[in-house]
Amino acid sequence: MPHYDDPALLLAVEEQLAAAAPVVTPAGCARLREEMAKVAKGEAYLLQGGDCAESFNDAVADRVARLSGLFDAMDGVLSDGLGLPILHVARIGGQFAKPRSAATEARGPVELPAYRGDIINGIGFSGEERRADPQRMLRAHLQSVGTVATLKAARGGRDPVYTSHEGLLLPYEEALTRQDEDGRWWATSGHMLWLGYRTNDLDGAHVDYLSGIENVVGVKVGPGMDADQVLALAERLDPRNRAGKLLLIARFGAKRIEAELPALMQATQAAGLNAAWSVDPMHGNTETIEGRKVRRVDAIERDIAAFFAIARAQGVHASGVHLEMSPDDVTECLGGSGPTDPSDLDRAYRTACDPRLNPGQATALASFIAGLA
Repeated sequence: MPHYDDPALLLAVEEQLAAAAPVVTPAGCARLREEMAKVAKGEAYLLQGGDCAESFNDAVADRVARLSGLFDAMDGVLSDGLGLPILHVARIGGQFAKPRSAATEARGPVELPAYRGDIINGIGFSGEERRADPQRMLRAHLQSVGTVATLKAARGGRDPVYTSHEGLLLPYEEALTRQDEDGRWWATSGHMLWLGYRTNDLDGAHVDYLSGIENVVGVKVGPGMDADQVLALAERLDPRNRAGKLLLIARFGAKRIEAELPALMQATQAAGLNAAWSVDPMHGNTETIEGRKVRRVDAIERDIAAFFAIARAQGVHASGVHLEMSPDDVTECLGGSGPTDPSDLDRAYRTACDPRLNPGQATALASFIAGLA
């Protein structure tokens, strides 16, 4: 959690958010639960994707329209190949906070707090920019409300694109939690929240918060996690074992997935879990070249192919994919319609955090997934 210098200001922001309009409604969150139940039962396929992190500088209307179009382009390829309807869930309308491996960043002799997403601090390398400011939560909320309204308008009556983000910044999430007429609590910051790989302590505050909401909850499952930990998280987050409530997201990487995922899938099958399984082939396949984060399309494809093969062997429905992708023609991932050599990355390397697929790479990956059915 970030350190805020002014507790009184933080409290004032939380009170303002608690009285503000929700970003999404409990009814919309409940509809996603119903749709996710179809995914868990093998009756639909989940396409989850979007930017690694949203920015306050985003041109919201243009960006939303083009991301909506990218979902539709990928849907056409996936639905034909998989023979299933596609459930669209975007990393949008609240994906402003980022966990970081290091608390600080050094440039030469200067060391400052790491950039942790626009909802917490600024990307500019100065003491003022990198100071955690709770008032940024108000701007993130306002932009998220506008994003969701724009997304709804962009769909024009077509199948909706639901919103999702990592449930990372608890002052923001808690202030936007609302109770429905039946006494159930919903996170109204987004339709779906997920538990990150760095915040999955069973006794930690993030698990505690996510265990109390009715939204679909995702859990990033990665290297070093054992069956007991995964089953304990499932019991804590969804003790009633309801189809559509819990999504397990495998993020091992191509080098580790075959060694570590089979035992976890075997355990969830033996326990009779109704959780769905999807694959995040992005975060486990990140490497650094000359100080810059890069992902290779061939590693992403190997990760996905291994996920499908393992799921098939364990009798599990390979329920979906979780991608970091951009509607812009970025050059951040190597291969496919992107750069073939690291020297080409500079042409359009724009991400503030992690490398994203460009539209050509993302659509080609949808075709690759369809071919694995």
